[in-house]
Amino acid sequence: MGLIGAISITGCTKDFGDLNTNPNEPTSVSTGFLLTNAQKSIMDRNYNSFWGSRRAIQMSQYWSSNQYSNESRYQFRTETGNAAWSSYYAGALENLQNIIDQNTNSPEDVAGFGANENQIAVATILQVWVYQQLTDAFGAIPMTDALQGSDNTTPAYDSQSSVYASLLSMLNASISGMDASAMGPLGDQIYGGDMSAWAAFANSLKLRVAMRMADVDGATAQAAAEAAAAAGCITDNGGNALFAYLSGAPNNNPINESAKTRTDFAASNTMIDHMTATNDPRMSIYYSANSDGVFIGEVYGLDETNAALTTDESVSQLGATVLAADFPGIYMDAAQVNFLLAEGAARGWSMGGTDADYYASGVAANMAFWGVDETAAADFATANTYDATDWKTSIGTAKWVALYMQGHEAWAELRRLDAPTLNACADGQLDGGDGIPTRMMYPLDEQTLNNAAWSAGVASNGGVDDQHSNLWWDVN
Repeated sequence: MGLIGAISITGCTKDFGDLNTNPNEPTSVSTGFLLTNAQKSIMDRNYNSFWGSRRAIQMSQYWSSNQYSNESRYQFRTETGNAAWSSYYAGALENLQNIIDQNTNSPEDVAGFGANENQIAVATILQVWVYQQLTDAFGAIPMTDALQGSDNTTPAYDSQSSVYASLLSMLNASISGMDASAMGPLGDQIYGGDMSAWAAFANSLKLRVAMRMADVDGATAQAAAEAAAAAGCITDNGGNALFAYLSGAPNNNPINESAKTRTDFAASNTMIDHMTATNDPRMSIYYSANSDGVFIGEVYGLDETNAALTTDESVSQLGATVLAADFPGIYMDAAQVNFLLAEGAARGWSMGGTDADYYASGVAANMAFWGVDETAAADFATANTYDATDWKTSIGTAKWVALYMQGHEAWAELRRLDAPTLNACADGQLDGGDGIPTRMMYPLDEQTLNNAAWSAGVASNGGVDDQHSNLWWDVN
């Protein structure tokens, strides 16, 4: 169902741009509107200029700064963490909890927006997606005590191991609780209420949660991953979980909107050099050639003086595809899932196929997603084969290339698999560390408004609130 249709069905007369507000009256806001709002606001945050572009996409060294380059040297603005934390908790997560609460407490009032069990399942799956991004950025986070509004304004932090256990429990409940034969939720801009597709998305997310904890709780991870693979995940692009942006503001991709007035980012030399060396046909889609028709990346991690010396015309800029107004928000795609299945198989787990086959499927799915010619894709696959003797490097590097425009996921996998090795900041990093940050510092608002819980959260993360203390699952 299209965006306009979803809004009209919910009985709301607001403009789609008003979805960036925070509806907080359960009796006056339909669950369909709340779902559309949550799905869009999650992706808007994921692709915005700071949490998405300057932080996650740059930390994964897909882009370099044309100017204002301190973030490429890992000095992030205070507002970056504050705004993301606030928008996820007080925005998307709250709206999704509102859906769950209405379907639990007054199911007859909202049954017209989809089967109650399916509305709950979809809202819960999306909460898992957001909570995983938050915990993978910060570590311990409020979860058990979160989303209680004025009843608890200082929620305690759950350890990351506890968060991960809860994520699996939430997904298991969602998968078992949904009814594929009943009506899916109205307002669903990802799958249009197709609960079979939501089941595959939930299993794919379960696989991702499981694989991220593989090095710290192997038995639990293996059991969950094998169950997800057996139940059925997203293995082809037809099942991708995407948010469909439209061609005009305010419904266009935030990257497109920002690029209308600013040219803050160019291709990173880290990515351009790798893609040049492997003759990767995606390079001309990810990026554009410079004024001489050559692909040259901006040196990563320059100070602001040196970054300003490079003209936009002399280096490769972002490709037309990723700058398009309707470039979709990616919740989960077949390439990522196939690489997760490949890793499980490489670990000796029962994933329903071999690591080599899943690896090949991951590369092929990503080539197809970006519209690469089949012959060019086949030539690349022949020249860049899977190395089972060093599967972490082989899978990690191929996944890094395929996760382009999914900066947060790429950053997580770079920390977990330690592959590939990225460049050091050319003019030195500004956070006192050595290498890409392993976590984000907690928002300053938490230190001032929720200090006791923040202090306990810091203790759970090893006692230091910095950008270079490892998360629970990052043991390599």
